[in-house]
Amino acid sequence: MADPQRFRVLAAVALGATDREQIGTMSGVDARGVLAATSRLESAGLLAGGPGAFRVDFPALRDLVRREAVPAREALADGDELDRFVRDDRLRSLPSKRTRRHAVLAHIVKTSFDEQSAYDEKAVNEILERWCEGSGVDHVAMRRYLIDHQLMFRVRGVYARTSETLPAPGDAERYMEAIGLD
Repeated sequence: MADPQRFRVLAAVALGATDREQIGTMSGVDARGVLAATSRLESAGLLAGGPGAFRVDFPALRDLVRREAVPAREALADGDELDRFVRDDRLRSLPSKRTRRHAVLAHIVKTSFDEQSAYDEKAVNEILERWCEGSGVDHVAMRRYLIDHQLMFRVRGVYARTSETLPAPGDAERYMEAIGLD
């Protein structure tokens, strides 16, 4: 995934290219590069379907990203690294590096949102505004990051923490119905 050419090929397939010619056109990678990249991505388990029917194996991609992100999250979890971004329950700044940002957001979620509770958007905003006070970080952007980083989910304007594993499609709706927020 660190190879830009391979990444462009994967992105082209994710955007709908199914054969090598379409992939080359969409990615701007020459035929030889497309062949090498698709072969490598197939052997890594990230592409399925084969020539003419390529598709991204999103569960495999998600697993790869999670495996690679875990050491960075654990490294940031120690107090010294976290202190660069958080002090006295206030956000000093938000890291630009995704893995560090994830760790900071996970800390905020863990310390501010109860696992068994649901929050309306106003309540989420109030909590995040307290964290962002004086930092120059926008609480609305933080709210979006919580969803993007899959630390919280939102259904019909109601927010809740996610568990360590991502909910399967429809689980969020079933959860909200089960706690009476349908």
